[in-house]
Amino acid sequence: MRTIRAWLAFAIAATALLHASARAAERQNEKTAPTPASPYKVVELYAPGHFGNGYESMDEYEMRDMLREAEFWGCTRYGDWFDMLDCSDPFRKDTQWDLGRALWWAKNLNFRSAAKVGLETEFLLTPNHTYVDRLQPALLAKRGPRIQGQLICPSNPEARKLILQDYERLFADLARSGVRLRSLSACPYDYGGCDCDKCRPWIITWAVLCHDIFTAAGKHHPDIEMTVVGWWWKPQEHELFAQWADEHHPGWVKAMYLHMPYGKTDVADVPLPKGCAKGAFVHISYADMANPRDMYGHYGPMVAAARLQKSMEDLKKQGVTHLMAYSEGQCDDLNNALFAGLASGRFQTAHEVLTAYAGRHFGTDDETSAAWARWLAGWGEPFHRDIDKAEPELAVLLKNTPNRDAPRVREWVLKTELFDIDRRIGGGGNWTPERLELVERYWQTREKIRRGIWGLGPQRHIFTRKFINTAWYRSWADHQAAEAATVDKDQ
Repeated sequence: MRTIRAWLAFAIAATALLHASARAAERQNEKTAPTPASPYKVVELYAPGHFGNGYESMDEYEMRDMLREAEFWGCTRYGDWFDMLDCSDPFRKDTQWDLGRALWWAKNLNFRSAAKVGLETEFLLTPNHTYVDRLQPALLAKRGPRIQGQLICPSNPEARKLILQDYERLFADLARSGVRLRSLSACPYDYGGCDCDKCRPWIITWAVLCHDIFTAAGKHHPDIEMTVVGWWWKPQEHELFAQWADEHHPGWVKAMYLHMPYGKTDVADVPLPKGCAKGAFVHISYADMANPRDMYGHYGPMVAAARLQKSMEDLKKQGVTHLMAYSEGQCDDLNNALFAGLASGRFQTAHEVLTAYAGRHFGTDDETSAAWARWLAGWGEPFHRDIDKAEPELAVLLKNTPNRDAPRVREWVLKTELFDIDRRIGGGGNWTPERLELVERYWQTREKIRRGIWGLGPQRHIFTRKFINTAWYRSWADHQAAEAATVDKDQ
């Protein structure tokens, strides 16, 4: 009997080993098989580390693994933005290792890691957004519509001198570290802007400032090229910018990544400078639905299979040649695979990408991987998901999933639990002890994803819980505030 048991254990182990070897060979074939020509010259992952998101929280080798994953699916370029919000000048004489120094040191490492895995590097900037120790009253920008951030006025000579000095220090530090930037990209808004008389129209003031910063970058990165991001631009601004660029710096801007509003899968037809390639700024950090939005990881991981497949099809028809994915961390890991996998030409449909993703990370066979692909795609409209159907389907999938305890599997299990709890909480009002206990379970489950799997630190700004779209949140928050006020009064 012992011999039979030993033989069975050996057979099972051998079968598992053969299965693992087969999957490894398949993955290698996926990487080495001839890839159809992509219509896109640049497929960039823009991964800004800020506000406590995954990219800010990752350490060096975790980030490097993420960059390898992006390159595997088809990304050719990595971009990052040094968000100076809440940061002091990292090059000041004070030697305290504060937030500004810590974040810049990490970004420097990330740019080096990107080069090591074979990705080009792009530095993004919002030029008059600056450090907290630059915010002297005499230097401040004038506020106006769409104008926000830690801003100083570039029409003020002293402020302009500081802006150019600060960026040149960043470029020089990257160069000393061995980084050779392929591209510089700039955004006029979010953060950015000044509404003073000298800075109007802002888009021209911004363009002149960007050219000065680009000149400074060229001292340290001689082959660097210029691109711009069309986030929040108005049609008139496109016209003004194209006219200015053609008159003053023809051929300077190599590509413009045009804004794609929520729910849109194409870009607007706007004037571009002569010789400027048409690009698209593709938001991969929300699901298929534009409203209400499963966004920025508030409800766990996200998938936008239908939206991203349609986007790649529409953008190709429009003659777009440069793509930039706007990402906010591990929450859109699956969407980045969809974006890059489709853009690279390796996959023709989102279903193919999702199937390959499941096989790669879940360890499943072809049939189960395809079943996972269908189940995952259903989360594109999470607020319409039939949880009574999704839960038993998930249970069957997990039985056939060798890597069922892997983080990329667990996050989807917890997302399902989160939405199950959400529907049981229901809407606002009538906060019974039972419903309040469900809310506690909701936050605990959410924390298992954000801390337990993603390892996030303190969440700031758009990632804080007040930005979630649950039907009950505002009522619950008001109830909590009223309860706290009652306690304070009694004391």
